[in-house]
Amino acid sequence: MTPIKNQSYKLLLLLPLVICETFLPLSTIAQNAHQARVIDEKGIGVSFASILIEPSGEILLSDESGYFTFHKPPKGSLTFTVSHLSFIAFEKNIKASSLENQLLLIKLQPKNIELDQVIIRGKSEATQLREAAYAIEVIEAESFKKSSVDVNQILGRISGVNIRENGGLGSSFNLSLNGLSGNRVRTFINGVPMDYFGNSLTLNNFPANQIEAIEVYKGAVPIHLSSDALGGAVNISLKQQPITFLDASYSVGSFNTHKAAVNGQWHHPKSGLTFRLKSFYNQSDNDYKVNVHLLDYETGKLAEESTNVRRFHDAYQSNMVWAEAGFQNKSFADELMLGFLHSANHNEFQQSPYATGISAFPTGEAFSKTQSKIGNLSYRKKGLLTKRLNVAGYVVYVSGQDQMVDISPHRYDWFGNYEPNVHPTTGEMGRKTNFQLNRENWLGNFNTEYSLGEHHGLAFNYSLNQLSVQGEDEFQPQNNTQFSEPNEVRKDVLGLSYSVKALHDKWKTNVFGKKYLYELNAVEASYDGSSSEEVRIFKQNNGLGIASTYVFGDIQLKASFEKAYRFPEYYELFGDGLNVIPNQNLQAEESQNYNLGFRLNKLGSHSIRAELNTFMRDTKNYIRFEPRMNRSRYINDEAVLAKGLDLTLNYAYDNTLNVNFSGTYQSLKNNDKASALYQDRIPNEPYLFGNLSLIYQLPLDDRNELSFATTHRYVHEFYFQWPSIANQDSKAVIPSQLTHNIELTYVRKKGRLSFSFLIANIMDAEVFDNLNQPKPGRAYSLKSRIYLQKNQ
Repeated sequence: MTPIKNQSYKLLLLLPLVICETFLPLSTIAQNAHQARVIDEKGIGVSFASILIEPSGEILLSDESGYFTFHKPPKGSLTFTVSHLSFIAFEKNIKASSLENQLLLIKLQPKNIELDQVIIRGKSEATQLREAAYAIEVIEAESFKKSSVDVNQILGRISGVNIRENGGLGSSFNLSLNGLSGNRVRTFINGVPMDYFGNSLTLNNFPANQIEAIEVYKGAVPIHLSSDALGGAVNISLKQQPITFLDASYSVGSFNTHKAAVNGQWHHPKSGLTFRLKSFYNQSDNDYKVNVHLLDYETGKLAEESTNVRRFHDAYQSNMVWAEAGFQNKSFADELMLGFLHSANHNEFQQSPYATGISAFPTGEAFSKTQSKIGNLSYRKKGLLTKRLNVAGYVVYVSGQDQMVDISPHRYDWFGNYEPNVHPTTGEMGRKTNFQLNRENWLGNFNTEYSLGEHHGLAFNYSLNQLSVQGEDEFQPQNNTQFSEPNEVRKDVLGLSYSVKALHDKWKTNVFGKKYLYELNAVEASYDGSSSEEVRIFKQNNGLGIASTYVFGDIQLKASFEKAYRFPEYYELFGDGLNVIPNQNLQAEESQNYNLGFRLNKLGSHSIRAELNTFMRDTKNYIRFEPRMNRSRYINDEAVLAKGLDLTLNYAYDNTLNVNFSGTYQSLKNNDKASALYQDRIPNEPYLFGNLSLIYQLPLDDRNELSFATTHRYVHEFYFQWPSIANQDSKAVIPSQLTHNIELTYVRKKGRLSFSFLIANIMDAEVFDNLNQPKPGRAYSLKSRIYLQKNQ
């Protein structure tokens, strides 16, 4: 990749400022235009409040900071009617002559209505989710949209969540939640499973400023996210308000890293017609320095002293464009959207992604690339035919192509030099491979909720996931035979739930059942590809669960249980054609998940929130990844028992200071009494980790704000292999890590324009998430963002 010149950096970073200063005035200097702001009792802007102005009949919506622009007549008076879900409706008559040269402030009061000694307060959707019976944590992503962090970094701050990455931007990663990791924890975008979109669309390349909120379900998963999630789920909610806006950002950072994102929507209030666009582009050379023990060619031994070298073949590129069109806020649909998405990535390998150390001979030509073409149709409507019935659903079609290429006969050293034709019959990481895999995937979901009255409800959900993979490899007969015919996997999950509220809504309970259907039609090929046999599997299982909560005062108690199943993924069964070998004898995982916790939420100028969650996961046929250089595979452990707790403590002062701590301890042990490793800790799994973050916001005036943030993360050391194997002094250990980040953010033009500067790993610590696989050291990034919203 050719580095962008310094002058280009400056121009790109200044572009949002030029746009803001050039175009924003044009929208506000129109004849008789006047600005106003909706605020709460603390003077904080109220976003997305609805404003009706009479006698003109103008209908507007406040922006993220509470501002809106209206047309002021030269004389006469105006009547403002302002409404918001969380505030008491406000109406005020104002003379036009009194509005000269001053900002109109409209102060709203929070809803606080006492009825039969029951206090009803207006609550945000995030607050309502937190108060649900399920063990759930919700992050409202508004504050992160101006930040330089990605989705993985946001998730990593949640108690119970740990994310391990192999390297820099675009590297493979593994997410764990309360003792269960990888595919056991499903990820969704607006309720659509994200796992099947391909490597070009993942959590570590999805930009934060396209996200409205992140919901993390610990343990029991509600049926509307129906999938074979074994012990948790992450749902990313994207912005869906019926407004017209443009949100664009660009960031530049160390290692020639560039990230750009454009997110926009046009909405016509009268017709409901809506056009939506989401897009991003990411790239990085990932040429950070690592310490390597170089090979002495004369002696054939590795040097005792390490040498600091720069990675030279680890570049990454990804992009996505997602366009949708449809209707919002109509009598026939709250939202009906038809869309098309295209995403792609290209990933160079510096060495095997599953290597257990730094290779003496890095790869210099191996790579992978992926592209996905996706069509989606979504529908949701509250009060369909009757106020008691809510309906939602989607259909998604994915056509994807994955390619893994390792065909070079050359041998590279860590300075980028190579010897030609050293291994003419093999690739750089093992057998020669040029594996091309075609994926076809149908995803569907139908959800309906019916209210049986004020305190009772029924819900039904059906989800379909049908996948077909077929491919070819000109060098590996095993891959050719394995994928010469379509390998098909189908999963159907049906869910039924009953909800009840009692004791003035202080007690809420959900009882649910799930039916899992799994069908596999595949081919199992021999190592040399000379023979094969058909594999046909049909399984069905029944799951069930309950989630209950009780609220008294500022304290909420929660308890949940679920018996859940997860069936193997196609790449766990068939391998990836390069580094992971097939194992079609994998059994479905079964887990009984228990959660018990409490939540304290004390509001005021000094707000305190505390959440403690204890958990247990009793898992059978635990699918574990066993890394062995280029012969890695997935295997079943007979039984694994995970126990632990996670704690969140949050203190906020008057929207100025926010301090948050999250910590997790978990114990994952072999629970197979017949095993020689009974009660041994599961290898290669962190068990103690935590985060501390501090954010201080300093308003400079009513138009500008400065904020300072620090984050600190600690992960305790853990063993790579079973602890009882090998001598104490020779055990492979992933060492403890402690990292510190600082970020400075400047916001001007009432939130329309922002700049943030991030220094990650400020102490330049040597950090390992995986054995001897160093992550980047100290890194810098600068992000600029512009947000424009049209008053409607």
